[in-house]
Parts: sequence; structure tokens; C-alpha cells
Amino acid sequence: MQTKTQLRLIGGVILLFNFWLIGTYDLQGIPVLLLTFGFAACYEYLVVRQLTGAGKT
Repeated sequence: MQTKTQLRLIGGVILLFNFWLIGTYDLQGIPVLLLTFGFAACYEYLVVRQLTGAGKT
């Protein structure tokens, strides 16, 4: 598997864990936004792009 795909699968597992946290603790509002979109955007930008070299010019 490619590195990018492996990193995105790891991010998906972490996101599923975040969904479990949201359901278990009945979170609402800003914490839900941060645990879903905030995590996904930061992970994609800071981890996947940097480690795969997609951000280099």
C-alpha cells in the first residue's frame, strides 16, 4: 500500500474513535466540530501532506 493511503487509514481509525467518544459522552457543539472536522483537516494538512511530500514546491 502507498504511504498516503496508510496514513489516511490511520486517520480514519482515529476519527472512528472520536465518533465513539462523541457518542459515549454525549458531546455537542464545538467539541464535536473539533473532534471531527478539526482533526481531519489538521491531520491531512500537517501529517499526510508533510510526510508524503505533497506540500513541497
